[in-house]
Amino acid sequence: MTITKRVASVALIGAMGVAAVPAAANAAQAPAAQNHTYNIKVNKGILTNGQDVVKATVKVTNPQKNVRDFWSRSTVQQVVREGINNKYQKPYMSEGFRCTPTLDGSMNASTAKFTCKLQGADVPTTVLLTFTAPYLPPTAG
Repeated sequence: MTITKRVASVALIGAMGVAAVPAAANAAQAPAAQNHTYNIKVNKGILTNGQDVVKATVKVTNPQKNVRDFWSRSTVQQVVREGINNKYQKPYMSEGFRCTPTLDGSMNASTAKFTCKLQGADVPTTVLLTFTAPYLPPTAG
């Protein structure tokens, strides 16, 4: 192999290595998903067994610090309280979240398992909020 060919081969291999480093560095910078659990106090007399606290689970994908209010305790509280305190058993919107219940009703009680999704419009962050509301049965009026 001539010196010119060796230099060209080394230069080509070196250039390929340099090109691969930024791609790997960018992949390493992707933020890890986050999980949060909040215990949210709701109005008394709505849930079964005298419960007034609901466990809310939040999964954040591609979290960005500049939009962390999306999954803050304060925001999650507002979303959960709006659904439970208003005894929703239908889809609703709150704080940018679209909440959809799956209902499991019986003669004695009705449970709504809510899945709330928020997709940032101009950021890759997505937030999935889930909580369960075991409502008291309606009373004859």
